[in-house]
Amino acid sequence: MTPRGRVPLLATLVAVVPLLVLPPQPGSAATQRYLAPTTRITPARGCVRLSRGVNGVKVGLVQRRLGFPAGTWETMDRATVTAVRRFQRRHGLRVTGVVGPVTWKAMGFAESFCMDRYQAQPALPLSATPAQRRAQMIAFARSFVGEEYVWGGAGPRGYGIDCSGLVLQALYSAGLDPQPISVDRHVLPAYRTSRELYRHPRLRHVPLALAGRGDLVFWRSRATGKVNHVAIYLGHGRVLEAVTPRVHYARLANRRTQRLMPTAVRPF
Repeated sequence: MTPRGRVPLLATLVAVVPLLVLPPQPGSAATQRYLAPTTRITPARGCVRLSRGVNGVKVGLVQRRLGFPAGTWETMDRATVTAVRRFQRRHGLRVTGVVGPVTWKAMGFAESFCMDRYQAQPALPLSATPAQRRAQMIAFARSFVGEEYVWGGAGPRGYGIDCSGLVLQALYSAGLDPQPISVDRHVLPAYRTSRELYRHPRLRHVPLALAGRGDLVFWRSRATGKVNHVAIYLGHGRVLEAVTPRVHYARLANRRTQRLMPTAVRPF
């Protein structure tokens, strides 16, 4: 889950897929094919009940309340479900191992059970240029630098976030709503937002060698071959990413357990 910029060893990709980088003409089928900017993000339902396999900020809060050590992976695994059952039994609640509004309230959280409805709102008018949207996306993401990495996290600030949660909220802020990807799906057991962003049919790909500021760059697992990380490219070989332990700047490069994907996504 890390980053860099223009990648010389991938420069040969330019000759292979040159048509991918040609900008669509106004009114063309290509223009209609790609996602258009918006001033309204599809509202999240939120209020997700924490059942087996669910991930995210609310799971992390529950684990801390139940005494799990810092650094515990924020997922409703067997140990977490068992601890929830013990809590419910001690407090005379229905013993299900699932954290819903009643168990959440009994745990004494100040935060609303529906805190997972959080979505950054578009900060720009429809008239904003692509350059302005890229700048807004990057500025929003930079406001999270130093934030704790939380598996399945998607904001708000102060609660932790993961790689694709950061990117998704930054896209919202810049006025892009990549439905059906959403913060509701982001926390689900088998859902991988980074993978869905990479294969979204209405997001344009460009060769990695031609990646520019504001493009999204991706890595795949060397073990599985599947996309498992995304970062925002800043240019000059630098990226902004959320990876354990915190949101930080890094270089764009292959990693010990991951390889860069050959194309980047250009959202604007």
